[in-house]
Amino acid sequence: MKREESGERRRRTAPSARHEESERLRMEEPERGGDFSEDPPRRPYSSHSRPAAPGRGRGKRRGRALKPLLLLFLCLLLSYLAWSFLSPYFGKRYWTLAVFGVDSRDGKLEAGALSDVIMVASLDRRSGRIELVSVFRDTYAMIGEKEYHKLNEAFFKGGHKQALEALEKNLDLSIDDYVSFNWAAVAKAINALGGVDLEISDAEFFYINAFITETVESTGIGSVQLEHAGMNHLDGVQAVAYGRLRLMDTDFNRTARQRKVLSLAMDKAKKANPAVLINVARSVFPEISTSMGIGEISALAVRAKSYQLAETRGFPFSRETKNIGKLDCVVPTTLSSNVTELHKMLYGVDDYKPSAAVEEISAHIGKVSGLTKAGQDAEEAGTGGGSIRKKDQKGGKKKQKAETAAGENGQTGKKPKKKETAPSKETAASSEKKETEERKGGEAERETESTAQKSAESKEQKSEEERKESGASRKEGEKSGGDAQKGEVSAEDPGDDAAGPGAAYAKKQEQSAQSDTP
Repeated sequence: MKREESGERRRRTAPSARHEESERLRMEEPERGGDFSEDPPRRPYSSHSRPAAPGRGRGKRRGRALKPLLLLFLCLLLSYLAWSFLSPYFGKRYWTLAVFGVDSRDGKLEAGALSDVIMVASLDRRSGRIELVSVFRDTYAMIGEKEYHKLNEAFFKGGHKQALEALEKNLDLSIDDYVSFNWAAVAKAINALGGVDLEISDAEFFYINAFITETVESTGIGSVQLEHAGMNHLDGVQAVAYGRLRLMDTDFNRTARQRKVLSLAMDKAKKANPAVLINVARSVFPEISTSMGIGEISALAVRAKSYQLAETRGFPFSRETKNIGKLDCVVPTTLSSNVTELHKMLYGVDDYKPSAAVEEISAHIGKVSGLTKAGQDAEEAGTGGGSIRKKDQKGGKKKQKAETAAGENGQTGKKPKKKETAPSKETAASSEKKETEERKGGEAERETESTAQKSAESKEQKSEEERKESGASRKEGEKSGGDAQKGEVSAEDPGDDAAGPGAAYAKKQEQSAQSDTP
């Protein structure tokens, strides 16, 4: 028993002895110079602890704690990238934008201004491809509740809201955003991009300087006149003037020029750095009215390099020009077939079936115009052509001398204040008169239908009076005939009686016709 107790005592005291030895060695460490490389310190042994496994330390334990956070970050990053890539496929693929260019001298961008530019753009979020159509401003369409007129009348009456409703109703569109701009916005944007290079035909050169002058006056942005036809580097004002030209050809050609300027500006934007593009967005933002914020516009500008402006066309594709009442209109042939083709172009939809509302509008347009059959697509109007009108050729020599003088003035650097141009007064006055007539054209056309209605009522009333007078004259003629038989012919007016019964009425009709002649 004693031997067993002695062994038990040794087993109990052994750990204590090892602990004392460990403490002694630890106390001796400073005397060894603190060199722990050969004999690192060890944790005191305890019966309740186990020796540490090789290679495990605090760094490894800290790494184990960071792994879940790192995995969570990677998961979030991958999820965001996947969402960015797949959102166009599961969300709305196409973004549709309506663009209104307003001919406004007072800066007004809503009702009361005429929209000379009407465009619809479709952006494919997957490919970055942009399809663009210019809707001709004279297109005959329904612009209100059962009200038909030229399409730009919708903007004049109700601003962008009524114009958007007209586009959506007539073209079966769901428009996401809109932007309305004046000429100053376009000029500033193109100036910020460094201008565009354009080939100017002789006919375009004949008219463009007058439009440059007028644009300088209306925007307050300086410019100079062009000195020659051919290739020219245009600043913002000059590019705007080019996009407004139509005196040498048609409105179809004018919209082609506008799309050409836009295409060239897009090419410049794709080559510009993000800082320039953000500057463009900030410079034009005060000059526009839009449903988008400055952040959205800046983001679109920065991503311009990923966009490709593809096909640009004029709408309606198949069309005829025709007078409807007093309105000189562009009539779609038919609206329904044009809408089907439009959706194929903008959204890649084959065999699109227009809504019942579009079919109803199309039927009405066909009824009032007499153009009920679908036509062939018209040839796209081009740029760089045109001819000088005969009435403008008469003052051509005077105009040429004035423009030559103005060109020399610009060339020598002797420019008027604010760099305003000094073209021929005759040409400038003619251009201003033409633009004034165009601005008033909408008002005149709006009054046409009511005037025509009043005229019809007046004519009907006049016809009724004439019928009554005719009856009275016939009775008077019969009476005169009876008097003639009795030998009582008046000597004061033998001509009437010589002409027979009703001559007085005929004479009165002639006098009435002369008084109605303007």
